[in-house]
Amino acid sequence: MPWDDALLAVLPTDVAGLPLIPEPDAFAASASDASLVRDAAAGVVTLAVDPMGNDYAVAFVHRLRPGIYDDGWFRGWRDSFDEGVCEQAGGVTGNAEAEIGGRTTYIGTCAGGVLTYHAQLTTEAGELVVSVQSLGDKRLGEQVMAGLRP
Repeated sequence: MPWDDALLAVLPTDVAGLPLIPEPDAFAASASDASLVRDAAAGVVTLAVDPMGNDYAVAFVHRLRPGIYDDGWFRGWRDSFDEGVCEQAGGVTGNAEAEIGGRTTYIGTCAGGVLTYHAQLTTEAGELVVSVQSLGDKRLGEQVMAGLRP
């Protein structure tokens, strides 16, 4: 699955004054997942880190192959993403749904305080899913979701 710079345009350029930095190496690691390669045509990964604290956000954007997206697929994606992230942070302890940035956002909670955020965007380029893992009082992941640009 290739990196697609055009997908960076849906993300804000910064959150809380911290730039979202493209992370091709992190993308390469995630792009080796067989189910993701099957379902996604392209993607990007970005990172925002507060060097003065424990706050960070890692944002993943994937453009899905035509005909892949439906509610069942999206639920499976969120569950799989949350389990993978929370496995390192004590397991999944909860799920919620909120309106952030004018769209439905699904939020997962890990025992260790890490949060995940998920949203779906329909664009001229196709169906996109945005997933973020985040930690810290600045709630950088929430800010990423609030700043999404369709």
